[in-house]
Amino acid sequence: MATIIESLRDLASPAIVSALSGQTTESEFAVSRGLSAAIPAIASTIASRANEPGFVKNLAELATKMAAAPHPLETISALASSPTGINTKTPIGGWLSSLFGYNLSEVTDNIARYAGISRSSAASILSVAAPLVLGYIGRLMRSDKLSVADLADRLQGQRAQLASSLPTGFKMPEFFGAPYEPARTAVEEKARAGWSAPLMALLAVLGIGGLIWWASHKPVEVARVEVAEPLSQAVGTSGTLTGTFARTLPGNVTIIIPRAGSTEDRLSMYLASALPGAKTIDFDRLAFDSDSAVLTLGSNEQLDTIATILRAYPRANVTVAGHTDSVGSEAANLALSRARADAVAARLTADGVPSDRVHAKGYGSQRPMADNSTEAGRAQNRRVVLEVTVR
Repeated sequence: MATIIESLRDLASPAIVSALSGQTTESEFAVSRGLSAAIPAIASTIASRANEPGFVKNLAELATKMAAAPHPLETISALASSPTGINTKTPIGGWLSSLFGYNLSEVTDNIARYAGISRSSAASILSVAAPLVLGYIGRLMRSDKLSVADLADRLQGQRAQLASSLPTGFKMPEFFGAPYEPARTAVEEKARAGWSAPLMALLAVLGIGGLIWWASHKPVEVARVEVAEPLSQAVGTSGTLTGTFARTLPGNVTIIIPRAGSTEDRLSMYLASALPGAKTIDFDRLAFDSDSAVLTLGSNEQLDTIATILRAYPRANVTVAGHTDSVGSEAANLALSRARADAVAARLTADGVPSDRVHAKGYGSQRPMADNSTEAGRAQNRRVVLEVTVR
């Protein structure tokens, strides 16, 4: 049976990413990155409050309604309609406000910084991520015949795993583990008590459930929810993952996956289910000697497994993309990023991936994912990623 974390990875379908990109005018990569933070942020916070009976009861009711409404993809413009932030007067905005409380603004700002998008775009992404997560919970309750108490137990049982599903570099406010009850005025209390009936009418008009239904039935091409724990950074991307499991690839080849959410896990899961399309996957155990393109010995294990996965899926082509921080001259950064990408590509081809399926590009500091004015941001920008295309 799939864990909640594994199922959450499948929520950000290519059609949703594309529609949100058009709505927000942000790139699909940035939208996908924003969803990779928003979905686990919502799920983790839900799990952190699973010991509150009243919260879980309201969650179950809303999730059941979200999973039942019947129309696809037409609701993104309505959900993402607030020009400056989350509209707390709408049912979804009101629920997000009650979920995060006074932390909602900080969560929105952190998503914006993580994805490199405007605050209003981050608010739109949160407004779309909320019904996706709620719809998943509603379908889970239906398929597993969960009562409210069962749901609370399930969420509490995976609380630690959901907290670890937040992607590396994304920060959440420090409120996990403490029951939260936001302060409300009398008017807000009255409004909160009365949104069930208007919500049903709104769902009938907007058809949010169909959006969720579509996402759950369409093979996923882009699923940007990353579930790796924060990793210690070296030059490039590196870290230590604990807990392994075996996975069988086509051709009856067995590989060892470091854990759910690792680069190997995300790549193999994507290629096992993908239609023609593209996806970007970050390496999480890849490192180089300082100011060089020499791979450390610890990087070889991950690259060897990545090569095994790619050999098992001959329809997959990859581009290894190297990136640096902004320290030093851009000419040197471009050369270093390309040399590192070449080194990774060379290792993959040496491991048997046909050379016509492996390409390398260096972008220097042209595509930062974090703020180059801080050491933490520069560490995130020194990275190599795998851009996967399925023919």
